[in-house]
Amino acid sequence: MPVSWGAVRGRVVFDSSLHPMTMEQWSSGFSWTGTRSVLLTDRPAVYVHDTGGLGVPVITTLDPAADPDATIELVGKSTRLLADLRLPEGRAIRLASGPLPAPALEALTGLRGRLMPDAAAMDFISPCAISITPWYETEPDRTAQEDEDDEDDDESAPEELVAYVVVARGRLRLRRRGKIPLEWPVNRITVTPAGPSAVELRGGALLGGHFLTGATLHLVTPLVQRAFLAVIRAAGPGPGTVGTSAPVLLRGLGGAAAAKADCVLSEKAIEFQAPDTQRVLAHFDLGDPNLRIAGTAERFVVFSPAHGPVTVECASEAFGRRLYQNAELRAAAERTLTSGVLPAELADGRPVACAFTPEGMRVKGAGVNLRVPYQGIRSVECEPGVPRATMRLKSERTELAIVAQPELVQALHIEVKAWSNASASARQLPDMLRAAVGLEDDYLLYTVFGPFYELHAALLGDVGADGLGGPVTLPDTPEERSRVAAVLQVGLSELQGHLDQVGFVLPAFLRHRDAHLLAPVTGGAEPDWLKAGEARLRTAFAPVQRVAAETGQLAAQLARVMDLDPSALPKVSYAGAALSFGAAALLNPVFAVSGISQAYSSHAQGEQRKAQVTAQSERGWAVVLDRWNALVSSSLPVLSYVLTENVFALRWETARRIGQEIGTAPETARLPLLRAVARRLATLDVMRRHPGGSGVRLRRGEIADHLRSARETVRTPRFLDF
Repeated sequence: MPVSWGAVRGRVVFDSSLHPMTMEQWSSGFSWTGTRSVLLTDRPAVYVHDTGGLGVPVITTLDPAADPDATIELVGKSTRLLADLRLPEGRAIRLASGPLPAPALEALTGLRGRLMPDAAAMDFISPCAISITPWYETEPDRTAQEDEDDEDDDESAPEELVAYVVVARGRLRLRRRGKIPLEWPVNRITVTPAGPSAVELRGGALLGGHFLTGATLHLVTPLVQRAFLAVIRAAGPGPGTVGTSAPVLLRGLGGAAAAKADCVLSEKAIEFQAPDTQRVLAHFDLGDPNLRIAGTAERFVVFSPAHGPVTVECASEAFGRRLYQNAELRAAAERTLTSGVLPAELADGRPVACAFTPEGMRVKGAGVNLRVPYQGIRSVECEPGVPRATMRLKSERTELAIVAQPELVQALHIEVKAWSNASASARQLPDMLRAAVGLEDDYLLYTVFGPFYELHAALLGDVGADGLGGPVTLPDTPEERSRVAAVLQVGLSELQGHLDQVGFVLPAFLRHRDAHLLAPVTGGAEPDWLKAGEARLRTAFAPVQRVAAETGQLAAQLARVMDLDPSALPKVSYAGAALSFGAAALLNPVFAVSGISQAYSSHAQGEQRKAQVTAQSERGWAVVLDRWNALVSSSLPVLSYVLTENVFALRWETARRIGQEIGTAPETARLPLLRAVARRLATLDVMRRHPGGSGVRLRRGEIADHLRSARETVRTPRFLDF
């Protein structure tokens, strides 16, 4: 029955005593036997009437009322009221109504959002927290969310959101109890009426880790709907670049300090706009051949001649994955590593673009414009790191520390070396060719055998070069056996594919590189002697098949020993654990991204292994590991000697013939030949100084050095000394 409230302040917008379906869900600090009613006014103020246990009613007042102490929500497509109140004297109550009639909903709009203290500063605010239906791009798996705590709301994918809808300073935000779970730039959305009081909003956004394509806002009454549409339409024209937006930090546009911006990503463009004024700060067409981009999905540098280098920091892991999955963006990143214009950062975080000309290296960005002649460079040192590495360059006049993803630092190092080598005279070409052949010994060792030792290091648990000689021992715990079995099973499978590439692709690849080197002389036609050399290389690489057979037998034996379903194992990701842009675009496309190093990378970054492995036989385990240890400690070092002896004479002869071709080249071809040989020498020199992948500690040269030292210590007990 209706309650006698006495004098109240403000106009009444809701009285629960007039709605018999209103139920008390929870209360504290009130009488045990009494019943409670709630009255709301537009002051705003809250009154709670308690009949009391002895027939003496008590009215508790919250005046003025403000969210979150007075949380008023309309749920169920904004048809039912939910009140969660924290009152003086330690009292609290939670009530829920049944479906409210239209007059009651119209009365509630009198709140006008005033429970929010800053409501007057908003262009639009909903009367109270209302119901929003999110549109998920991919329907989430809700079974995995059943056991989540209420505190993890930001990570869930609710079927209904309840929040204030606020439009201010060019942004549409959903506000709930002091948090903003969702927001859109107003000029990046479209809105259309849906029924008498709802609005359909279209525009990409992120809710926790889930992508939305839009949402339905249930705006309570037609009057509120019309007010919302008027504010949105007054904001200006519709969106330019339509896509998923997320807040990011930018450096390099108008100052060295980081500035907040909205990043809007579509299939064809990436655009940044000021969050308050909606002014477009930079627009990058992903199909632009002059676009350069490098870094990781969390932090990358994008460059075009129109805007210069810009550093982008993205805190959202889900949006970072969306960036990485964009095909146009990935293509631009892969072009970057071989483009000659490389975007990076200085040690203080300023973005720069590094370009190379015959006169010197140019480093340009916001507040930076340096020219470094190659003759003045005194030293170049690189410090590998994950996810970012550093190149330190010292010249006569300056010292630079350039920071970027490992692949880009490697590319920078190659460019500096290549252009420095190209400063030599044409008379030095024969000497440069011979030096390159000498470095090919290392190239063959780490190209053919490097993945074995990357896998060995992964099995030993992130060891450096000094630990490669140690054996892999039988794990004690089931969890560790699971890890070792997963890494070994994936690794052996990848090694089999790798060795097939060595036998069938590597000889053709070497021939192709030699033909490319001679192109300024031959006009692209391959000499007959070069074609014949490929067959001899295939014969020289034939001993590798012995290792391939041993690897296949090991994989089969491991499958028999372990109760292991290969489909349950973690799959190798050629994308790279750090979502590094352009990681697959290194010089050698065959061995640029090793499956073994990626399996290691996943483990090193703490990914949970879900494959449960149980040992059927301790003896079988021991045999598998003994065979593996014998392979990497004895067989591979000996085979590496055989292989380099077989191949070296052929490569030396090829270098001699290339030298003869260069000697007869016309004068116009000398400069392109010099630069091509200089780049080959630089690439072979630099590659050995860097790891084979972002998840690998071992430098390629360390693997080659280990093989040389290991073959000197191989025991030969079957042969009598004399």
